[in-house]
Amino acid sequence: MRLAKLLVTSALSLGLFSAAAYAQDAVPLFGDSTPEIINPARSVNQLISRGKYKDALELADKELATNPQNLNLRFLRGVIFADTNRTEEAKTVFEQLTREYPEVAEPYNNLAVIYAGEGNLGYAQKLLERAIQNSAMNATTYQNLGDIYQAKALQMFEKSSRLNPKNATLKKKIKALKEIDE
Repeated sequence: MRLAKLLVTSALSLGLFSAAAYAQDAVPLFGDSTPEIINPARSVNQLISRGKYKDALELADKELATNPQNLNLRFLRGVIFADTNRTEEAKTVFEQLTREYPEVAEPYNNLAVIYAGEGNLGYAQKLLERAIQNSAMNATTYQNLGDIYQAKALQMFEKSSRLNPKNATLKKKIKALKEIDE
């Protein structure tokens, strides 16, 4: 059951926290020049930050009906799905955004968090590496990739320790990696 705990820890360290944290960054990230007073993405973001996911999704869908290419609103829909455990729908949104906007790192980051939370660290790593190739100026991507490497290293050290339980060096490495997340 260590693996389950590791995956939860990995997901948390990768930034799997409230939608408000994702969404607060979402509006300025994509350079939306809509005046703030009539900015639907900002309104959706505010609803998300108050935990009103149903209202946020309804507003996003309504606005997307008139402007289906609004990157901010599409991204926020994915955030809403991720935060409300509609994982497959979130994956679909973020995967589509990575295809249409490969230079934008945030959909890759969010998709990687989902896959890491499911225990698929290898695919999460590939997504983050692709994000860095396409957009090397996103600090969160590097941090998330470091977290994946850390989680994978911990898995390998724990497997090695099970095969060689008397190895004190492995125990120290395992302890050190676990302390990083504390």
